[in-house]
Amino acid sequence: MADIVTETVPWLRETAAAKATTPVSKTILDKDDFLKLLITELQYQDPLEPMKDREFISQMANFSSLEQMKNLNTGFEKLAASINDFLIPALMIQQSTNLIGREISYQDPDASEAKLLKGVVSSVVFKNGTAYCVINGKEVDMKYLSGIGSPVVSDNKQLDQLVDRLDDLLTLITPEEGGAGE
Repeated sequence: MADIVTETVPWLRETAAAKATTPVSKTILDKDDFLKLLITELQYQDPLEPMKDREFISQMANFSSLEQMKNLNTGFEKLAASINDFLIPALMIQQSTNLIGREISYQDPDASEAKLLKGVVSSVVFKNGTAYCVINGKEVDMKYLSGIGSPVVSDNKQLDQLVDRLDDLLTLITPEEGGAGE
């Protein structure tokens, strides 16, 4: 009779590196722990009364569910990181740039007592993920804002001159009514 070789499957063999490491205390079981428990249960079951098919299928379904929940958790962690790293800063930029040219009221961050100031936002700067409104050359953190007014109307002489010149050009280009060609 031929010799029967019994050998553990390669992925279940303990390696020297695995034996050398000290086990880390874990408070949560993961899919690897579940698989180890299932394999141990299969190794020590009574050969005369093996595990019923229903129990085995149920445990495999639990393993599959555990793995899918782990994948979902990883996906949600990536989504949250993406939202925190990209979406929120982009929204902050969009919202804070709408303040440029508006009169706002804010608490003076340098005053020891509560002191309400007003000013027009000339620009917005970002430092370490925080938006600051520049008012009269001073950077004011947005957490000190207490009110936002309408945009300040400024005197646009150059814009008015440009509009007048465009009107003059339009009258030159537009054909006169009642001309020859009717």
